[in-house]
Amino acid sequence: MKKLLFSFSILILFLTSCDIKEEGISDALIVEVENPYGTQLITNYTIPFYAKTRSGNDLTSEAVFYIDGVAQNSNELLFDQSGTYEITASVTLDGQTIDSDPISINVINPRHSTKILIEDYTGTWCTNCPRVTYHLEESVSQNDHIIPVAIHKSRWTGDDPFGYSDIQTLTDDYGISQYPTPIINRTLGYVWDETSGSLQTELNKTQGLGLAINSNTSGNTLNIDISVRFDMDFSKKNLNLVVYLTENHLHADQANSTSYYGGQDPIPNFEHNHTLRAALSGVYGETIPANQTGADAVYHYQFSGNIPAEVSNIDNCDIVAFVIDGNDENGKLINIQKAAVGENKDFD
Repeated sequence: MKKLLFSFSILILFLTSCDIKEEGISDALIVEVENPYGTQLITNYTIPFYAKTRSGNDLTSEAVFYIDGVAQNSNELLFDQSGTYEITASVTLDGQTIDSDPISINVINPRHSTKILIEDYTGTWCTNCPRVTYHLEESVSQNDHIIPVAIHKSRWTGDDPFGYSDIQTLTDDYGISQYPTPIINRTLGYVWDETSGSLQTELNKTQGLGLAINSNTSGNTLNIDISVRFDMDFSKKNLNLVVYLTENHLHADQANSTSYYGGQDPIPNFEHNHTLRAALSGVYGETIPANQTGADAVYHYQFSGNIPAEVSNIDNCDIVAFVIDGNDENGKLINIQKAAVGENKDFD
């Protein structure tokens, strides 16, 4: 009798699930595989895959994932070669094994180089800051994919001639209380240890988007056109584009308690480079519409406005543009590009 009731229950569950399926409602017996970046992915980029029912129940922790029929040890999959792959998942519930339908993934080699940002919180009054400046310039001379931005703090009006007006927003959000503090890739708590080797980990990562920058000036007007090209689908992310204007060849005495630059204190007429003059899009940027972030899509951003009053010489300025996943201090930089004002910098 118990066996009969059990069989009848299974039959009811099957018929119910068929009715649900026919009505287009979630079916608990159907397992589907998904990931946050769509069906076009890039090599050497770890992608989390998830197994879910149509009703949204997450079965990832119970699932075994397969690439072309080969079981994987994790749901985080990495493809080291381009090509087409078939991804499936298998879930065992109450002794019943449920296999997902396969999804086809096209994996391409990334089309964009990876660059990294170091935001150096500094000041002309800061006696230890020349140490970071020295190590940063040394690293940049070895690899131009390292892009520095010097964010100067004024303790009071006139204290630092290059003080950035909105620095308090960033220092509050990132907990900056000591100078110098060099932060890597807009990542909370990720302070650079001032060695070139430690940056290689970030530089070795592949990224699913890249940027191009074109700009020109007309009188006192600065015109900028930035393009963001996507190798993967980022529509499930909350992307923001940040646009900085930085200036080089600025001169002011620099306090110094280090042995660098001859140990002078102050260092007279010290040259300050990569100095943040304006965040043209705000420090956390402007939202990139999700419907313009699909695989192979290109998003365009344009700026046209007066050259900021803080700028001494626009011919010494660079445009630094980067994409972050988020719109606050919890966001993290994905990729970045730099170009001199008047330079046309293509995707690379």
